[in-house]
Amino acid sequence: DHAASLSGGRPGVLHGNRTYLLQDADGQILEGHSISAGLDYPGIGPEHAFLHDMGRATYLSATDAEALEMFGLCSRLEGIIPALEPAHALARALDKAASLPADGIVLVNLCGRGDKDIFSVMPHFGGA
Repeated sequence: DHAASLSGGRPGVLHGNRTYLLQDADGQILEGHSISAGLDYPGIGPEHAFLHDMGRATYLSATDAEALEMFGLCSRLEGIIPALEPAHALARALDKAASLPADGIVLVNLCGRGDKDIFSVMPHFGGA
């Protein structure tokens, strides 16, 4: 949740875009953090902010620990090494799946490649 600008931020302007940002009381941008390099940006795209404000899209967050758990689970059970970005999505997909009937279907788009993240995750799995 430490880079989730929709839940932890407020409207502001960065790079010419008005969107939700992680910022202090003076409007100075705060540093976001995520184990995933692609998710540590302190804001969200203005289109996503607009869809959120209109109520047309719902955005969920996952912690680094949840993403790491899903990284390991997907690798072990499916033989697919997910990138850390979609590993966050897998955590929420599992939550959604638990509320569906037995014949329910959950589809998650796994973008990227997890092999690029191996060196980032190895310390969390007891590796070098």
